[in-house]
Amino acid sequence: LITSLDIDLQIYCEELMKNKRGSIVAIEPESGEILTMLSAPTYNPNLLVVGPNRGNNYNHILQDSLQPFFDRSVMAKYPPGSIFKTTLSAIGLQERILTPGRGMACGGGFVYGSLRIGCHGHGGINDVGNAIQYSCNKYYCQTFRELVNVYGFYYPEKGMDRLADHLHSWGLGARLGVDVPNEASGHVPTAAYYNKKHGKGQWKFSTAVSVGIGQGELLITPLQMANMAAIIANRGYYYIPHFAKEFEGDTTGTLDKFKERHYTKVHPMHFEPVVDGMARVVTAGTGARSRIPDITMCGKTGTVENNKGKDHSTFIAFAPRDNPKIAIAVYVENGGYGSTYAAPISSLMIEKYMKGSIESPQRKSLEKRMLQADLIKRSKPTYSAAP
Repeated sequence: LITSLDIDLQIYCEELMKNKRGSIVAIEPESGEILTMLSAPTYNPNLLVVGPNRGNNYNHILQDSLQPFFDRSVMAKYPPGSIFKTTLSAIGLQERILTPGRGMACGGGFVYGSLRIGCHGHGGINDVGNAIQYSCNKYYCQTFRELVNVYGFYYPEKGMDRLADHLHSWGLGARLGVDVPNEASGHVPTAAYYNKKHGKGQWKFSTAVSVGIGQGELLITPLQMANMAAIIANRGYYYIPHFAKEFEGDTTGTLDKFKERHYTKVHPMHFEPVVDGMARVVTAGTGARSRIPDITMCGKTGTVENNKGKDHSTFIAFAPRDNPKIAIAVYVENGGYGSTYAAPISSLMIEKYMKGSIESPQRKSLEKRMLQADLIKRSKPTYSAAP
């Protein structure tokens, strides 16, 4: 069995995620091969070798509040935050809710009756790329509103399920079929879900509008987030993410399923405004501090609201813009803004993969900050040494 893992990149992501909680998944878009996958914090497998201390060590790890046995990369179901705005943009364009040049005034947020979802004070939006660049909440709440209300204000069920069908074609709300166990499906809310929760006829678009900005009931695994980035990199399709690159001497076609393209319901032409917006994020938007010299990276930041503590930091990206070689998702629990940890870590991973090393003094300084950042800040449990 030959695996797709890039061992140097895997080692590097483990260093970057020390003293942090979250996940990194990187995929080669043109094949679906997984280049690296990490769940943090991890544990030393040598503690579990057969010996007199194994049981004690296992119990210590099992009782650790940071849950090192929990594989966040495929098991954690997170709200994606603003990285989801890329997907909603593509769907909005396909459904003709949006046009590439559609602008929108933003007075600081989306307001509907007593409901208010704040925004970032960036001023008016000129087009779809601009909305992605500045991550305008007003723009995407309105887009969600029009998608769900496409059949009329009093008939949100059909619109909600039409959106859900799109999301299912992106591999969301179901297991992708990765070749490791324990993959979670995430959650895409449907009309049936809201009917059960609120009662048939008792909910409207406003009940679910936070989904439009990647919050609320929408839950996605880090693997699915990386696959979203791969879909955009490929302009509309993906291969099932997988580790098994080749079986030497295999004549059974075991890996054939990993060579099949899975298409979304969005036409390739609708991805270009999204790609343009993601490029703007890095050149002059929310992820500008993570720009890589000589590499055109397309990305999207996300700051995920967390009512149990500090917000989560997330970022999806691919590079280069044309003929992408890597698509990545980074999710840092309690990392704050997407631009604070997830975007820098993503850009360092991409530079490491494409150049082999971090080169400029400015980038080395960024690397040092990421390596030294400690978001856990607690004493580690004491384990017995393995024999």
